[in-house]
Amino acid sequence: MALLPRNHYHRSVPIKKSRRLPKKFARQASPDTKRFVKRRMERRQKKRIERWKRFTRRAEAMRDSITEHAFRTTLIAVVLLLLTVLGFILFSPIMHVRSIQVTRVSPRLDIEEVQDALSPMFGRHILFLSSFEIAGLLRDRIPDVRNVKTSKRYPSTLKVQIELDPLVARLHIQEPDAGDTAEIGTGTTIDFLTDTGMYIATLAARDVQTLPEIVVVDWGLRPEPDTRLLTTAFLERMKAAELTLLRQFGQEVERRTVYVRAQEFHLRVSNISLWFDLKSPLEDQLERYHTFLRDVSLEKVKQYIDLRLADRVVWQ
Repeated sequence: MALLPRNHYHRSVPIKKSRRLPKKFARQASPDTKRFVKRRMERRQKKRIERWKRFTRRAEAMRDSITEHAFRTTLIAVVLLLLTVLGFILFSPIMHVRSIQVTRVSPRLDIEEVQDALSPMFGRHILFLSSFEIAGLLRDRIPDVRNVKTSKRYPSTLKVQIELDPLVARLHIQEPDAGDTAEIGTGTTIDFLTDTGMYIATLAARDVQTLPEIVVVDWGLRPEPDTRLLTTAFLERMKAAELTLLRQFGQEVERRTVYVRAQEFHLRVSNISLWFDLKSPLEDQLERYHTFLRDVSLEKVKQYIDLRLADRVVWQ
């Protein structure tokens, strides 16, 4: 009898699917078996829980390591970036001043003169420029500068806005021996006075005909432009006297004459010259003028009324 190959038996005998035994053939498990099975299941469950916890701890440790490494790498990158930016700002020639933009509020400001005054700023690092230094350079060159505003447009442009002292009067400088009654010329006015008493010579002033004119006499050394001719107190005293004459006495000033060395001024009203000075209070001088008008008619006065003396009024 011939035997068939081993694999022939495997293919010829099919394996049936397992199925639960009928209940009548099933044996009841003993209590010991149940406890054994229960303990075994609990140990398996415990092992699965421990394996999951170990996996979780490893994952958390790996996450913390990755996070710490990423934080350390990011911190180093940020520090290097900051150092690079700082080095660029401090040492790069791009941050040096290459242009200066000037905005003038006063039309008589000379832009070329400003550019020349600020020429030391070219090539300087824009970050270290001080507004006080810029204003100092401008005031050394332009004495009637009132206000300077500076701003920086990075990387290399400096912006400067300059405001000059306003002009308050036209100047007519006469020879010291010309006297108070000398005639005033009608030529082009180039001499002006600012509100701080600075003597300015310029051809760029606008609306000059609306400014009052001041005649300057009695100077020891002829006044030079860009120098202080009168003090602020002197100008305020003369303006206050002019306003008082108009408001209280109804007299409009026709001519203003300033005596620099004597520190006095003469105001002509109705072809009469009123003499004031800075030694006594203006109120006392105006009160003497008020008393004089009560006693003497202006028609009797031909040339002047001297209000400088404390005990009397001299007139002619």
